[in-house]
Amino acid sequence: MKDFLSSLLFILSILIFAITAYLLFWTIMMPGWFVLPFLISLIIGIITFWSSKKLGSQEKSKHAGK
Repeated sequence: MKDFLSSLLFILSILIFAITAYLLFWTIMMPGWFVLPFLISLIIGIITFWSSKKLGSQEKSKHAGK
């Protein structure tokens, strides 16, 4: 279950980073309108990526102990 959740969070973080890159483009084009959505998606992407890595490392440490 943790493997599935880790993979799901990793894929979700990749998608959020793609949205962040898209919003970065619009931030450069129209700075006033897209700064807040850019920052929100960047923070959410970092949190999901960090969670994915944390869950993945916990699962690897469990397998290493066996």
